[in-house]
Amino acid sequence: MIRIVSYNLHSGRDLFWRKRLNRMADTLKAIQADVICLQEVQQNSKFGFQADYLSDQLQCEMCFAPTLALADGSYGIALLTRLPILRTHVYSLPARREQRALLEVSLDWKGTPILVGNTHCSLSAKSRLAQFQALLSWAKRRKNSPLFLAGDFNSPSASFAPLLTDCGMAMGQQEMPTMPAFRRRLDYIFASGHWEVRNYSLAYVHWSDHLPVIAELALRESPVPPG
Repeated sequence: MIRIVSYNLHSGRDLFWRKRLNRMADTLKAIQADVICLQEVQQNSKFGFQADYLSDQLQCEMCFAPTLALADGSYGIALLTRLPILRTHVYSLPARREQRALLEVSLDWKGTPILVGNTHCSLSAKSRLAQFQALLSWAKRRKNSPLFLAGDFNSPSASFAPLLTDCGMAMGQQEMPTMPAFRRRLDYIFASGHWEVRNYSLAYVHWSDHLPVIAELALRESPVPPG
């Protein structure tokens, strides 16, 4: 099975803005994921080069997609993995204000190329709708590839059905809030029909204002068609 995590780091701070990046690293080490999708990641001297730090602590390869210039560096989304990276690509998503992106990474999973998309959608409902449409189009173009789409979608009702399966919904856990202080589910892991969802859970740690979302999946011999 493959284990994938999505985690909004909140710039390495907890709900009260206390530094918690080292605690986040400990939690991610304990989860032992094959793929980790991170949002709200700082890569600058003001907040620390957080993607680099976590990559070093977890002994993972790292890909970073900047969305905002900040101080002497940037801020954006990142992917950490223990799997061989085949290629990466960053797509800009439509946004009215703060730039948003999709980080696409192709990985080698036991000899099979798989795709992982990591994103962080807008707070604006109008921008978010356009981003959902762009993400659905992206997934349709890659419908023949085993695929994950993970991230903070900033919506309690994100869906790409029937093309992609909501891993939480597949396990009957769609009511579990991933942002506990506001009792909202904003973070998701979606999977193509190539994958069978075996497990879904949240890590109840309060190092960020979000919780890590964890899914375990097995690659099917024959993909299940959508619908």
